[in-house]
Amino acid sequence: MVGINEKQLSYAGIHERYADVSFSTLKVNGEIRENAKLVYNYSKNMSEYIKNGIGLILAGGYGTLKTTLAVCILKEYINKGGYGLFIPMSSLMDNLYSMKAKNIDEWTMFEDRLRNTNLLVIDDLGGEDVNAPWVLQKVHSIITERYNRKKTIIITTNLNKQELENTYSGRLIDRLKSTNYYIAFNSPSQRKVMNINDLKE
Repeated sequence: MVGINEKQLSYAGIHERYADVSFSTLKVNGEIRENAKLVYNYSKNMSEYIKNGIGLILAGGYGTLKTTLAVCILKEYINKGGYGLFIPMSSLMDNLYSMKAKNIDEWTMFEDRLRNTNLLVIDDLGGEDVNAPWVLQKVHSIITERYNRKKTIIITTNLNKQELENTYSGRLIDRLKSTNYYIAFNSPSQRKVMNINDLKE
C-alpha cells in the first residue's frame, strides 16, 4: 500500500493510535481471523459496495479489533483515491453540540460531511448518551439521509442485535439491516493487559 500522508490521515479522523495499522500489518488469532478475512474480502470489492451504499456492522465485545479493521478499510479506500471520515460516536455528538454554539459555519460544514462523505465510519455506536432525546433524533437523521443518498456506513458497536433493536427505532434498524452486512465478534479481548512487572529499570 502506498503511504497515506499525515494531512490525509488527520482529515479522515485517523489519529496516532491507528496511523500505522493496515491489513498487511494486522496480526489476528483464533475466531477473529475468520472475521478479519470477511472484512478483508469486503475491502477487496469496496468500490462496488461503496458505489451501491453497502457497508458493515462490526458488533461484539471490547478489544476484538473491530475498530482496527474498520480503520483498515477506510485507509484502503483513501489509498485508492476515495474520501471518508472515521469518528467515534461520542465525538460526533460532542462536535455537533459544541460547534453549533461556537461557529455555525463550521457546524454546517461538519454536518454536511457526515451526511455526504462517501464512506463514514462510525465507531462505538451506542456509546453516545441515548437518554438525550436530541441525540437519538440526530442519529436517526444522519443514518436515514445517508441511506436515502446510498452513502456507505461502516459501524462498530459493542451492542448485540437485540441491544441495537432495543436502543434504536425499528425503522432505523431495518434500514441498517438492508444495507449493511453484520459480522459478530464473539472472541475475548485481544488487548494486552499492562502489568507493573513489565517495567524495566
